[in-house]
Amino acid sequence: MRYNFSVLSCLYRWYFHELFLFSSFSVKPGLNQSGPLTNIFKGDADQANKTRSDLLSTSTSVFELQVVSVKLDRLSEYLKDFGRYIDILKVNEKDTHLLGSWTCDIGDQGNIYHLWQFTEGYTDLSIHHNLIRNNKDLVLCQQKLDSLLHSRKNQVCLPLSYWPYPNPREDGFENIYELRSYSLQPGTMIEWGNHWARVMENVAEDNEAVAGLFSHIGDMHVVHHLWSK
Repeated sequence: MRYNFSVLSCLYRWYFHELFLFSSFSVKPGLNQSGPLTNIFKGDADQANKTRSDLLSTSTSVFELQVVSVKLDRLSEYLKDFGRYIDILKVNEKDTHLLGSWTCDIGDQGNIYHLWQFTEGYTDLSIHHNLIRNNKDLVLCQQKLDSLLHSRKNQVCLPLSYWPYPNPREDGFENIYELRSYSLQPGTMIEWGNHWARVMENVAEDNEAVAGLFSHIGDMHVVHHLWSK
């Protein structure tokens, strides 16, 4: 079992919220396979032919979780240049939304996390990536940002239907957040969903549960739970 602990903090309002904790560990099979999600498999043939992604998420939107490792002595410069990048992007693209960005206080302190939303799913995601590859201003800005990094990676995710839908938070500047990422064994995603669907039925509606996502492209069999404190 792997477990990593990081504390992340707020940068500035709207684009940057405060993220308290990032952790990850692997989970082995063994959860109860009966539950609200597996009941769907008992329906008609069309239901049975649905993919696990269809069963776990009903959203048309997709999300991109991007993690960049910034050189520690260039962090302030990165934040300033990233603000310019967002300003350029907003002028050229209306259907891509940056829901939040976080720095890391404890753990990998050079890491910054960005969560993007594409409202029309993979169509908007494709348009976005074509834009950032071909728009001269964005390309130049990205090259400057890359010179400040050790590395960057991303993952395309779908929102879990039994979690609150991820939305920008007007009070995000006042909160701390906990992000837990789980690496599941292949074939256990529905079992995991059954367990957490029952858990979420008993979670108080006090904005503690912010978002639940699972990987669709990139590192597979990964689940992210985002909580607010």
